[in-house]
Amino acid sequence: MRKITIRDIYAGMPDAKDEITTDQADKFFESFILPPGVSGDDLLSGKKFLVTGYKGVGKTSILFHLQDRALKIDPSTCTSFLYFKSDFEEVKKSNIESIAQKLTALIDVSGEIQPNRIEYLHVWRWVFFRKIVDDNEENNNGLFKQDANWDKFVNEVNKISFSSANKKILSLSQLGISVRASQAQGAAVEATAKFQSVANDDRAFRDLVDIVDRCDDLFRKLVRTDTPYYLFVDEMEAYYGDQELFKRDLTLIRDMIFTIHRLNGYKKVKIIAAIRNEIIFAMDRFIQTREINKIVDGYSTPIKWTYSNTNSIEHPIIKVLMRRIEMASDGEPQSFWDWFPEQIHKRDSVSYILDLGWNKPRDVVRLITAAQNDSLHCNDTSFTIAAFDNLRKEYSKGSLAEIRQELQSLYDSKDIEMIVRLLRGGPQFTTKDEIRKKAAKGSKARIFWDEHEDDILEDFYRVGFWGNINRQDGYYSWRWNHKGDTGVLTDNGWELAIHPALYSELSIRF
Repeated sequence: MRKITIRDIYAGMPDAKDEITTDQADKFFESFILPPGVSGDDLLSGKKFLVTGYKGVGKTSILFHLQDRALKIDPSTCTSFLYFKSDFEEVKKSNIESIAQKLTALIDVSGEIQPNRIEYLHVWRWVFFRKIVDDNEENNNGLFKQDANWDKFVNEVNKISFSSANKKILSLSQLGISVRASQAQGAAVEATAKFQSVANDDRAFRDLVDIVDRCDDLFRKLVRTDTPYYLFVDEMEAYYGDQELFKRDLTLIRDMIFTIHRLNGYKKVKIIAAIRNEIIFAMDRFIQTREINKIVDGYSTPIKWTYSNTNSIEHPIIKVLMRRIEMASDGEPQSFWDWFPEQIHKRDSVSYILDLGWNKPRDVVRLITAAQNDSLHCNDTSFTIAAFDNLRKEYSKGSLAEIRQELQSLYDSKDIEMIVRLLRGGPQFTTKDEIRKKAAKGSKARIFWDEHEDDILEDFYRVGFWGNINRQDGYYSWRWNHKGDTGVLTDNGWELAIHPALYSELSIRF
């Protein structure tokens, strides 16, 4: 019998959506582990509706798990996804009418616009109403009782369109909504529906408000059938760049959450959404949140993979790793110690593996992928110390790239790079004063640091770029945000500790 090699292990993909859309759904669900403390019952029942967490903790995975679970409970369940943004190729293949019909949501902002909460709330409500009408049609009109109220509701919803030549239909395109390609922050080209202000057309805006309000009144009167109905919302992203565009994106996300909360209250559909912690922090910092934190605090299910005994092979992240290995053996149980040495560089191997990451399933994907890309050791039947040494560079590069993406919700890419340069080639432990000294007097880096020091220290700690260490009296005390130690410390002997996964890419001395 051929022994399993590293190459045989199911690595998965960094994004759960990609796993589903590339025909790996069976492997995805087989490898899925529900994070500790996350109640699927609370989310499916409507008690909670927000899945929150840092990048890579598995928010999208949970949405797909909930969809799968709902369908297993009742195969007649209607499930649907709505994305805040979509990639360029999908938009390129469709015209705006088909996008509106599919509603694989395309929301971003451009042009001269004055953020207007009522405007966004009404547009969002119409987007959801349009989606509900389409879902009902695709479900053979089986979600709502087909009575006079339903007919009136559909008639009102159809009075608004993304684009229409019919003068009796209010065209959002004429109100300033358009689709065009734009260079995405730091990477690929995207095309998104651009919400522009309708304030310069008072009559059109009044018509929009009146129609949506009538839709809202009718929606509350609709009678649901026994068919369960779930709508999942994902990819609520905003990237720091142009200040006004960034704030508009955050405003849209804020009002989307308000709208989801409102519609869930009508109990006609259960809407479940996923959002990153950094987007929530960005809303709180850059725009008027209008007490959205009350909704987040009351209805969110935070994803955390912390475990009291971090050295145990029972740690949920180690279980995720072993589940992937066992899949290569057709489910036959595998011993951790058959795959990993007792120690790696004089450290317990469980601790070494966990400290390479941030208690995220994506750490496991990155680890396996980096090992499989190592031509020297990908055919090994276990992870040797040499295998870990060889994968370190690729793993480190991917880790830093993800942290950069996380920080792009709060900082411009150039500013992130400016801070990274101050750390590159430095020691593993440092202080805020030592970092500042590396920036020349009068330089942009020194000015930026002086203006944003407190935010930088806290934000970089929160996303795991650095943690804390106290080396007084020869005893090392550690603090990490992903292990539940909230808030960076900089006084009383506490230093900043660069995360070990970043050492290679940053050329850190240790």
